[in-house]
Amino acid sequence: MLQTIREHTQGWIAGIIIGIIILTFALWGVHSYFVGGSANNYIAEVNGVEITKDQFNISYERLRRQAQSQYTTTGNTTLPRDESALKAHAMQSLIDMEVLKQASLKQGYLVSDRQINIYLQSLPEFQVDGQFSLDRFQEILANTMLSTSEFLELIRTSLLIDQPKLGVVFSSFSLPDETVSTIALVNQERDIDYISIPTQYFISQPIVISADRIKQYYDQNKSDFMTPEQVNIEYVELSLKNLMSKFNPTDNILKTFYNENINSYTQPTRWKIISMEFPVAANATVDQMKQVVQKGDLAYKALKAGGDFTKIAKQYAAYSGNPAWMSLTEAPADYQKSIATLLKSGDVSEPFKTAKGLVILKAVEVQEPKMLSFDAVKDKVRETYIRQHAEEKFTDLRDQLADLTYEHPDSLELAAKNLNLPIQTTELFEKTKGGKDISQYKKVRDIAFSNDVLNLQNNSDVIQTTPDSIVVLRLKSHVASALLPLNQVSAQIEQKLKAQEAESRADKFSQDLLSRLQTGADPKQLAATFKLKWNSTGLIGRYSNKIDTAILDAAFSLPNPANAGNKPSYGVTRLPNGYGVVAVKSVKSGVIANPKQAAVYAEQIQNSEGLLEYELYKQSQIAKAKVKVNTPAA
Repeated sequence: MLQTIREHTQGWIAGIIIGIIILTFALWGVHSYFVGGSANNYIAEVNGVEITKDQFNISYERLRRQAQSQYTTTGNTTLPRDESALKAHAMQSLIDMEVLKQASLKQGYLVSDRQINIYLQSLPEFQVDGQFSLDRFQEILANTMLSTSEFLELIRTSLLIDQPKLGVVFSSFSLPDETVSTIALVNQERDIDYISIPTQYFISQPIVISADRIKQYYDQNKSDFMTPEQVNIEYVELSLKNLMSKFNPTDNILKTFYNENINSYTQPTRWKIISMEFPVAANATVDQMKQVVQKGDLAYKALKAGGDFTKIAKQYAAYSGNPAWMSLTEAPADYQKSIATLLKSGDVSEPFKTAKGLVILKAVEVQEPKMLSFDAVKDKVRETYIRQHAEEKFTDLRDQLADLTYEHPDSLELAAKNLNLPIQTTELFEKTKGGKDISQYKKVRDIAFSNDVLNLQNNSDVIQTTPDSIVVLRLKSHVASALLPLNQVSAQIEQKLKAQEAESRADKFSQDLLSRLQTGADPKQLAATFKLKWNSTGLIGRYSNKIDTAILDAAFSLPNPANAGNKPSYGVTRLPNGYGVVAVKSVKSGVIANPKQAAVYAEQIQNSEGLLEYELYKQSQIAKAKVKVNTPAA
């Protein structure tokens, strides 16, 4: 089974498995199942195997951090219902993992250390130039915060659990009749007629809304007529840009900085490169590829013998580009290794493969590394020096700002005085709508309306508004929400009730039309009576863009007229601007266009049935497991 997995790791299976290994386990916290800590009381038990409280806490914490990163505000803004959902998900993930692992072991599935090593080295995610790279492996490990032993155990468990899944998916099949019936349904066409009944048709008619009805609606929906709650804030802002404007280094200081960082001001080796490209189609056969390689070898030998580049390219039907200057970092990644072998003008690279085909490079000219003079890079040196020192100052002042505003939570004045920062004020703003000042940032508005700032009237924590600026804010004034008087909103309510009445009339009208059509009324005459248009589409498919999708969906949900004596099927659907009455006159089953289409559908059916079978297997294993939750996941 592991061999089968390895054979499929060049396609979509590879993405699934590596996603399970790195994302599901490492980021979502299931890997904590493998982490020790049994000294704590267990929180759940699966067929006698304990899941400790420590394992659960690690799993939940990783889930919480992942969810927290999706918020734009700082601090813990996760709602209680979100926390409950995360805890339930963390617990269920650990339980499911243990159930499926036990099921695989019980059925005799095994994964040896040697198989894990072979599999690990075959994964392209850990390869550089087609070879396993320890550096690349360690880089990924560092991102997942796992030890090598934990990571290898995750691979073992992932492969162990996936063996039953892949066994089910790869052994599933689709029968010819299934493919035919699926295509008949998916490619089905229907002959559709319809009437559009716009709500505007009824709004233009006289609709009288009484004062009592307006008053009743106002009393029942007072929350809709509240003025928005508003605040304005005062704040101090620390900006890297402002700090940079205060630095004015002398030439002597800049020269010292230049000498200390001389490597940063050295122009790297540059090559004037001309390329000879032998394109290869993505679906090229082995023989076609061999022919291209042979052409490349012959062209390479001719170039090494001193032949003319343009003539040789033309002789072997290769594309010859114009010479271009580039450094290694400017060159395409798949060119860099070959460019580095070109040490002098006239050197030719051996043919190498790229995503588009075979390429040969020739160095027309080579410029050696050159140290740039201070005068040539003075502006760049100045900019780098100022930014570096401003960033250091910014970090120091940020810490001071955080300390001063935390130690004196009832005022910004001390921080403003000590750090020489002006106290600024915003205009009034709502929580959902800011102004042109710092209230434009959602995180600023959320914190301004938080309990700590709005009700307790404390200074906020440090807030990052842009990559180069931070603020600390506090409440200046608060305007509470208030109910608008009826006389100010009566016209608004009247229009709303008129729209509702027009909507109701349109609905009733469409239902009346439907009843008449179903009892045998002539569609065109009925439409003409009310000055509406009866539209005919002819046969169209379920994914057509010729008519409104609501009409199309309604038509493909109606019964086949052939099952009712070939009488049209009628229905009503809601449209963006009103209602529609839909008729289906006939249905034409889809047919197989070509063998390739049939093969694609057959594979899709096979995969979907295999995944469904595995999901049933998974649910059955979970249902049979003896799971005991010792204490609530709190």
